[in-house]
Amino acid sequence: MECTLCKEQINNYTPEFNQLEISKSRSVHICQSCVNKFVKWQQKKYAKLFPTKRAKELFKE
Repeated sequence: MECTLCKEQINNYTPEFNQLEISKSRSVHICQSCVNKFVKWQQKKYAKLFPTKRAKELFKE
């Protein structure tokens, strides 16, 4: 299976961890590396929306 975002092969593909259903007619396959990048991006957005001392420590730039 190929990652929809980076086009790399997904090793040990499992739908529970690697398939994102966008709607009933559309889903994408995402590798663990892209999932991790997305989660980190999302965490940075939440840290800016809800700045806490711990979030500032984690995402110091």
